[in-house]
Amino acid sequence: MKKYIILTLFIAVLSTGCKKLINGPDHSTLSTGAIFESARDLDNILYGAYGAIASGHTVAGNWKLFSELLADHVIVNPLITGSTPEDPYDQVYKRALKQAEYADNWRIGYTAIQNANTVIYAIENNLITKEIDPEYSDVTRDKMLGEAYFIRGLCHFELVRFYGKQYQFSTPSTPTSTGIPSPNNSLPNSGVILRTKPSINITKADDIIGQGRATVEETYQLIISDLKKAEDLLPASSLQGLSARRGRATNYAARAILARVYFQQNDFVNAKLEIAKVIGDVPGSITTAYTLVRANAAGATPSLANAQANVIAPFSSTGVITARPTEVIYDLVGSTVVPVNTVLKTKYVQVASTTEAQLAVSATFIADANFNANDTRLTRLITTVASPGGPRYYTRKYDQAAMNVPVIRSVEMILDRAEINAMEASTLPNGSAQHLAALADLVQIRSRVIVNAAAAYPTATTINSTQILAEVRKERIRELAFEGDRFHNLRRLGALGVITNIPNGDRTGAEVLSWNSNKLLFKIPNAEIRSSNNVVQNPD
Repeated sequence: MKKYIILTLFIAVLSTGCKKLINGPDHSTLSTGAIFESARDLDNILYGAYGAIASGHTVAGNWKLFSELLADHVIVNPLITGSTPEDPYDQVYKRALKQAEYADNWRIGYTAIQNANTVIYAIENNLITKEIDPEYSDVTRDKMLGEAYFIRGLCHFELVRFYGKQYQFSTPSTPTSTGIPSPNNSLPNSGVILRTKPSINITKADDIIGQGRATVEETYQLIISDLKKAEDLLPASSLQGLSARRGRATNYAARAILARVYFQQNDFVNAKLEIAKVIGDVPGSITTAYTLVRANAAGATPSLANAQANVIAPFSSTGVITARPTEVIYDLVGSTVVPVNTVLKTKYVQVASTTEAQLAVSATFIADANFNANDTRLTRLITTVASPGGPRYYTRKYDQAAMNVPVIRSVEMILDRAEINAMEASTLPNGSAQHLAALADLVQIRSRVIVNAAAAYPTATTINSTQILAEVRKERIRELAFEGDRFHNLRRLGALGVITNIPNGDRTGAEVLSWNSNKLLFKIPNAEIRSSNNVVQNPD
């Protein structure tokens, strides 16, 4: 007896130009036999999920932009045409999230999840077998199942960071012990809708519109479970198995995103375990393939040209042909035909001296980063434009044509590891193992971005154990600028008790909002509220 499935699948435009999947909700019932005839059919649905996370509305665009706009290091440039009160980017910057409903962020995120659910269902219910399709080997099966879990975990995580509350502990976590989760994590409707099944055998409307929002605790439990499954199932290289190509998830990508999840929770014990799986556990070095890009030999002082090449390399890869920059653990791969960086480039890049970008770098960022004048992350990745009202600044991380968009880099793992060690070092005497470990990781980052790092920045002889934590957190500002980290990291620091409010940056006269304010939560799209019986809107 054939089973039937309702599809909400993303168009996968393949290299042949074939539109294999269905765009948007389709409430007709289709036979699974019409969808799954081979492993390649299943792979095409998975490819549609990748297309959804490579969308400018999600991982490759707005999910990076909005985290910066809500924080303090990016401004909407008031001097260019196009910034209107109705512009969603302007509304997000003003933190007017009641007006800034941006439904495609939600819809396409859940589209990727629905595609992933369809793949998981098909595999776990043996809708394709080796007898039906000889290409459907155990290796191919595990790889596709792992990719589906990876995408589902990644999307639920990004959605809860914008639409749900920050995870909290009642008793703080430390580098050596995980705290007791706060009861706030179990408040009703504090997370997002956890969609884990495709719409199969629908007999009544409540089967698809009756699901409400989970708690933050439930949301994170699913995310962690999915990423652990992905870690166990995925191969070490994306160039293995059926349809091997750049841009597909690996077990290292799953581990890195899982480390990011744990770090966002302030679960430092588990974060450090996952970080070690990605970059090793030797401070000041990376013992896996994801070493920081160095045009100069390891341990050698870089020339100016070396340092410039080092900082731009992660943002210069294009298409599947160019080699993956070693420090990029996972990226979204585009081409001149199907670019993935369109939104980031459109919003961030100054096209010419007379055409400035809509999103500019704030003066607050320049002050907070406090770059040495010769740091190539300033001189190569920031453009300064003279203005009667003072200089304006623009990032150059996304100005390469059709560039691949990095999702996570090994430098983030180093910074997380350094912060965990620095937290512990701050309670210990100078020269402790943790103090020296954090210093070694700082040196590893700084030694590749400037000709003489020891002269430019404080060294091991001048950063004591009470100063090391502040130095590591400042280095995070410099290194992960405009990559979608800032707002989420501020909320994490709020939960840790480090800050009370989200800084306003260059905003003048703006309301001061606490780190856990409801006003910083995106509104669930009205279409979801209207069509779902039990979905509760975020409060004002």
